[in-house]
Amino acid sequence: MRPDRLPRCMIWVVPLSIFLAAARAVCDERPQATGGAQRQAVRVLVAYYSLTGNTEKMAGGVAEGAGRVPGVVTTIKKVEDVVQADLAAADAIVLGSPTYYGNIPGRMKAIIDDWSWTMKVDFTDKVGGAFATGGGPAGGKEHVVVSLLLFMVSNRMVVAGPLYENEKTGSIWAELGAAAMTGPLDPGISAEELDAAQRVGQRAARLAKKLKGP
Repeated sequence: MRPDRLPRCMIWVVPLSIFLAAARAVCDERPQATGGAQRQAVRVLVAYYSLTGNTEKMAGGVAEGAGRVPGVVTTIKKVEDVVQADLAAADAIVLGSPTYYGNIPGRMKAIIDDWSWTMKVDFTDKVGGAFATGGGPAGGKEHVVVSLLLFMVSNRMVVAGPLYENEKTGSIWAELGAAAMTGPLDPGISAEELDAAQRVGQRAARLAKKLKGP
């Protein structure tokens, strides 16, 4: 029978396998839902200021530690490249800075102040962490960490430091942040200093995930 003479009421029988394949193709083309794991992804921003590369290396350690927490998306940027959208989207923000004459470099201080004054970012209940590098053993690295944490607390953030555990005694404690000595007495970033950075990132990511909830 010629195709143009087929009865209008004829029923076409399609094999089930072909029907299912077509159905799957249609479903695959649908936009993915925004719920579930995508909606609940925890975003960690690691922002740092670095001239020689030491603070940048510590920032990489922070990002690596945060990435160990399932469901976390990490963004790492130089502080001067951070835009308002990065800050608004972040559930946790970890800041890193070198130590200049015992303090935060003026350029970095001006940039992070502008996040509040100019960009009007709402930091309320975002998780914060900090790390610093400096030339000497007592050159002000801890002061820089405290200054970064004070900026966060003043902007209504929840701050967290790295956790440590003594396996022999079972005691657990936290520190203010991570720091690395990078001067002539101890140049570069040691494995122990990088580990501290990783702990900061992991703690910030875990806390942000806990606060965000299921």
